[in-house]
Amino acid sequence: MDSTTSGNALTIDDVGASSKHFEVYGLTRLPLGRLKIPFPGNFLFLKYMPPIKRWGPYRELEASEWERILSLLETSGARLTVAITAGWVEANGRIVPFPHKFPEAAAVIREGVARGLLEIANHGYTHCVVTDQAFRPRMVRGNRRFHREFLPDVPESAQHHHLRTAQAILQDFFGVPVVTFVPPGNAFTAVTVALAVEHGLRYLSCRDAARFGPIPGMTYVNGALVRSLHDRDLVVGGIETLERELTRQSPGFVTVREVGERQRC
Repeated sequence: MDSTTSGNALTIDDVGASSKHFEVYGLTRLPLGRLKIPFPGNFLFLKYMPPIKRWGPYRELEASEWERILSLLETSGARLTVAITAGWVEANGRIVPFPHKFPEAAAVIREGVARGLLEIANHGYTHCVVTDQAFRPRMVRGNRRFHREFLPDVPESAQHHHLRTAQAILQDFFGVPVVTFVPPGNAFTAVTVALAVEHGLRYLSCRDAARFGPIPGMTYVNGALVRSLHDRDLVVGGIETLERELTRQSPGFVTVREVGERQRC
């Protein structure tokens, strides 16, 4: 890839994350003029019902949809960073590597990497808190907080394990160095960043990425430099959602890595 190419980065987050299945919460305030009236949107089945539900459940993007994404990128002369959660957490807490859980989609993404259209970013190992099955939906509450993998109360040893394991899965399958880190839910600590550098990650992309100040070895890529989508945007709104985005920038979007490389020069 030509790191001198102009343009901002485009990302799609949450690929392979089981949070799309287990992160369930509902609308808890209803607008009434200038007021917001409390509403029990997290009670039992209500949080699963449109338009009350706010996030999941929704499905994973399919291989045919990834093929169309590659075609759109090629046609528009754009590139894309795909932030992949390396392990899918099953209901019983078992973690299945992304290439094993979604082999057809993973194979098309790998083809996109080989063709220079996609960059793979580390979007964590689980995207959620697995301990005590905290990620599971609640009866009368939302569970959004537990779908943030690198929370301040997560031990350093656990963060180290998750980053190391995610890097191994992604790099082994896609056959390229993974140097971009997209923390799930924009949640991380200064310790997380230092550990990310230790595991070969060089570019951090999310909202307020530089919140902890300079950390040796890490370049922050955020704000107006990145247009972030979630796979949910494409599942709910169709691949046309990406097609519309690709028409908004000329020359085409590039990857987070490319923008980060420009910043380092």
